[in-house]
Amino acid sequence: MAVEHRVAGHLGVAADDYDRTIRTFIPNYERMVASVVQWLDGHIPAGGLVVDLGAGTGALGAAVLDALPEARVELVDIDPNMLEVAAARCARYAGRFEVRHARFEDELPRCHAVVASLALHHVATDADKRDLYRAIHDALEPGGLVVVADALVYDDGPERARMIDGLFAHMALSGISTSEGQAHLAQWAEEDTYKTLPGELALIREAGFPRPDVFWRDGLIAVYGAFRD
Repeated sequence: MAVEHRVAGHLGVAADDYDRTIRTFIPNYERMVASVVQWLDGHIPAGGLVVDLGAGTGALGAAVLDALPEARVELVDIDPNMLEVAAARCARYAGRFEVRHARFEDELPRCHAVVASLALHHVATDADKRDLYRAIHDALEPGGLVVVADALVYDDGPERARMIDGLFAHMALSGISTSEGQAHLAQWAEEDTYKTLPGELALIREAGFPRPDVFWRDGLIAVYGAFRD
């Protein structure tokens, strides 16, 4: 399912520059992260485990640790460079987190929530994505939830055009021209697979979650997921 993915090559930046750079590409990045955390609030018991898939620099994991002081977080990534950065970021939460070098298809621990931020678009096929959601479903405690933040967009049509125009307008605020933005999209397309929101929710439902839904959206960036019964 997964190939080794390193952020430095994907975005053209070093790991310690990722947090700054991602904000030039993703509108309302802070709101996106906060929306994921909001859906966990009140649903993670004391000592409960949240698994952060494709944790990257640990931005989402640290936000969870900060907002939910009784929760534990496992930061999972295939890129050891990212895990080093994530561990350094979360060092002040010593004893409440651990890092694990693993692929998406590796076994998940029993947990109360699984989250992912701008990571699952690296799963290329519907079959592999469905298998991942099924593994998440099976790893969750009853009442647990999966919350994903990612880009979701049609392959063509006026909806896609409007969303891409909005993305380019956001990039322009950081001095990135439309032609440069188009070049970035072409580069990302070599590794990324963006699905539609209806398609993504259907895969979650097929994996065993009865009521998948979108929790927040701004253009092509959405926060979505489901609870396990």
